[in-house]
Amino acid sequence: MKRILAVLLLAVAAAALTACQDDTSSIGLGLIDQVGTEFQDTSTVVACSILEDTLPTTNLASCVLGNIHDPVFGDSRAAIYAQFALGGSSVNFGANPVVDSIVLTLQLSSYYGDTTSRVGIRVHRLTEDLSSGATYYQNSAVGHDATPLNYSLTGYSIRPGTSVIVDTNTYSPHLRIRLSQAFGQYLLNNVSQMASNSSFQQFFKGLCIDAVSHSGSTGYMLVTNMTSALSSLTLYYHNDSKARQKYDFVCNSECTRFTHCSHDYQSSSHPDFSQEVLSGQQEVGARTLFLQALGGVKTRITFPNLQDAFKGLGNRVVINKAELVVTDIAPEEPYLTHPPTLSLQGVSKTNGNAMYLPDDEYYTSSSYFGGSYNESRHEYRFRITQYVQNLILDNSDLTNSLYLVVRGSGVRANRLVIGGTGLTDGNRLRLELSYTTY
Repeated sequence: MKRILAVLLLAVAAAALTACQDDTSSIGLGLIDQVGTEFQDTSTVVACSILEDTLPTTNLASCVLGNIHDPVFGDSRAAIYAQFALGGSSVNFGANPVVDSIVLTLQLSSYYGDTTSRVGIRVHRLTEDLSSGATYYQNSAVGHDATPLNYSLTGYSIRPGTSVIVDTNTYSPHLRIRLSQAFGQYLLNNVSQMASNSSFQQFFKGLCIDAVSHSGSTGYMLVTNMTSALSSLTLYYHNDSKARQKYDFVCNSECTRFTHCSHDYQSSSHPDFSQEVLSGQQEVGARTLFLQALGGVKTRITFPNLQDAFKGLGNRVVINKAELVVTDIAPEEPYLTHPPTLSLQGVSKTNGNAMYLPDDEYYTSSSYFGGSYNESRHEYRFRITQYVQNLILDNSDLTNSLYLVVRGSGVRANRLVIGGTGLTDGNRLRLELSYTTY
């Protein structure tokens, strides 16, 4: 008997040790095969798509520039506001410098839309300071001259997969915008304002780079790496002693920059979009839901009856796995591709601010939390097991509502049309639950 008891104690200790060593990929899964485990996907889910309020875009890894038309979401226009800094500690243009050309270059990180389109891009000199301590949003704007600095008012095409040859050097894909000779000479004539970065930025406050039109039916958005060495304002000139010189004004990590984006939804041809997002008819969310990056559209998802569904069970219910399933119902749209990943935001009970879910990859991992697009099933899945368990136990700091958004919304231009909560097929927005009661 003592021998049997000792063996049992060792087995219990080994099981406890194994449980302590499990990683986050096993959270909530240990009870799925137990007797009494149930599955259901009929929990009441209420959802509606609404306009995003504000999205901070200050000093993000990338900035977005472009002009695009979407038959569902209407017209969107993105501009870049950016400071520039001196390319070296000592600026000397020599005796009698004369401009040859001045070129603004923007390195391309990625793009969205139709690259065969030509987009009309206008560059303006800022008349107001960009503050290093300020937070700028997608709807922020800074004063600038009305007259563009462009050498010619033309449309610009892009070749995001093609290297660019300048002189005899080959560079990664980037956009080159020639500016006026007068602007270049103006910079050459004011070398006295370039004793330091602070004096230079007081003299030259920066640029607004705006996209005002596009050819074709779609247009494009560019994702640019503004702090790359390829993103600069390059002044080509000659002086009395040298025939060809150049100087780069750079947009480094110390320079303030942000993306401004405006959305005009009046040209949307989708009746559900107009009724739901613009007119506030929340019941339309039972049919169709919408997401758009760059401070456009987000979707609010609520689980109004989740606690009542398990009322009376108290601590006698264990959520083994809870997954929110989001389905793309317009995967065939040309040029207007789905977001590679989505994100879920919790809502604080205290102040209504966005918060991480306990299941978020911030606390667990991306493989556990999910949110990536499944190409074969045209869907996204989020594991929200701990969030649901906390709601049922009524010990959560979060409300029973979540916001679904495009992940990296400040540096992407993608959009998505989602199946609503009232559909009767596999496209329905739903919560799948595996749970055990005892």
